[in-house]
Amino acid sequence: MAARLAEQRPVTRGVTTDKTFRDGVKMTFAEFWRLYLDVHRHPLTRGMHYSATIVGIIATLLAIYHQQALFCAAGIAFAVVMAVTSHWWVEHNQPLIRVNAFYGALADLRMCWLAMTGGIGAEYSRLGLGAPAPRSHSQPAE
Repeated sequence: MAARLAEQRPVTRGVTTDKTFRDGVKMTFAEFWRLYLDVHRHPLTRGMHYSATIVGIIATLLAIYHQQALFCAAGIAFAVVMAVTSHWWVEHNQPLIRVNAFYGALADLRMCWLAMTGGIGAEYSRLGLGAPAPRSHSQPAE
């Protein structure tokens, strides 16, 4: 019965599905960064992450201005929900927040910066990931 259920459910195989929190705390940021870009291939996923980053920054600034920590907490929580759901609805992969949340936050900021400065495509090429375009769901991650 379990084998039949596994056959029916589409599974993306590769490095993105094999990493766990234990692996994430042992990774260098460079290793995580390559993995991070690999699971953010679709422009809509990246766009949701850019929006989420902006929401988090604005909420933090509002929290400082109004001296209300709740603004920061609520804004960041909403931003995380935006980013995580983009993986399920758009990329059809798992977000890396359970692999290493700290590196994930740094990678979000870096990806946002690269998008604003026009360097995201060059970064995908530099890491050997090809074009930053959606991957076919049947093709395993590198």
